[in-house]
Parts: sequence; C-alpha cells; structure tokens
Amino acid sequence: MLFDMDGTLVASDGVWDQAMTELATAYGGRLPAEFFDRSIGLAAAEAMVIAHEELGLPDDDLPDNLRWVHNRVLTLLSVTPPRWFEGARELVRTVRHSGLLTGLVTSSSREHVDAALAEADRHRFDVIVSGDDVVRPKPEAEPYLRAAGQLGVAPGECAVVEDSAIGVASALAAGCRVVVVTPVSDECLTVGGIAEVDLDLLRSLQHGRPSPVQG
Repeated sequence: MLFDMDGTLVASDGVWDQAMTELATAYGGRLPAEFFDRSIGLAAAEAMVIAHEELGLPDDDLPDNLRWVHNRVLTLLSVTPPRWFEGARELVRTVRHSGLLTGLVTSSSREHVDAALAEADRHRFDVIVSGDDVVRPKPEAEPYLRAAGQLGVAPGECAVVEDSAIGVASALAAGCRVVVVTPVSDECLTVGGIAEVDLDLLRSLQHGRPSPVQG
C-alpha cells in the first residue's frame, strides 16, 4: 500500500503556501490562487519555476529562492507540526498491522518528511521515496515505480492513496491502482476524504480496480 503525504495523510500544504506567499511579498508581488492549485503535488523546484514566471523574477534568483522557501518550510514545520487528517494515522496503522507492506511516496524533500512526520510515524512505512530520491518526480511514473521496486512487488499489485491530479497521474503511469481523496480525476476511485478509506477498500484495489465513485 502506497501513500502520498502532503494533503493526503497530513495537512502540510499550508506551510508551502505560507512560505511562497512570504517570498512573493518580499518581492512586492502576489501569487494568484491558480498558482497554488497548479503547484499541488509538484516538486518544489518545478513549482518555483512557475512562481518565478508568475512574479516576473530573474532566473538567477531561482536557486536562492528555492533554498529560502525550503528552509522557511522546515522552520514552520518545526514550530507547528502538521496535523494528521481524521482517520489517516489509524489507516496506516491498520494496514501495517495487517501484515501488508507500506510505502510513502512524496514530492517533498527528505528533510521535509522528517520535519512533518514524527519518527514513530516514519517507521510505520517500509519504504519512503522522497523528491530527493528520483530524477523524474511526479507526475512521472518514477516515484511509484521506485517504491514498488523497493517493496519487491509489481506496481499493479499496489494500491495508492493520493490527493492531487499530479500524484494520480504518477501512480496511474506506474500501473498502480488508485483511490483519490479529492475529486481530481475520473480515472480512479474517488472518495470524500481519507476517513472513508479502509483496509477492505485498499484490498479491493489490489484485486481489481473498482468503478469510479464520486464521494
């Protein structure tokens, strides 16, 4: 069973939004709401390129701005760790206790993962694939292919829980079966939130994709 992190298990997307808003303000600009929608699920480097285009910033500033946002996000997470969504931690525990292999697949950096999740929670995953571990991040298939490979299972046997169109595209490209907790795709099962995902549903994904359902 493979899980996305930001926006799926924990409410950590807000710290990225805050850091990017602060960066834009420092330049005397403002990022439109559409930017934050477009950046959900993207690797930070790719999202920063879009932000620079929106703000009209020079390419030479991109590495420094990426580093600043990265450090600002870590600071915000250290002050206020993100909350887990209702039912998310319990779902991961149940999957793990059932004897199924678990993986975390995220576009965030390894430092971000370490800051967002307590050590005990990180240890609930047999593998963690972060944005630092891949050459071609989501929406490419590499993150989910790598996680399945590290678990020693075929991608088609992996049930994935995602929240973004970019993450869904990555998982589907890898050949995984997907349940999405927000209505972003009609190519996979959609539920109204991770609290509606249980072990039986994930097992059903492993043995054949259910018909799409709008939650």
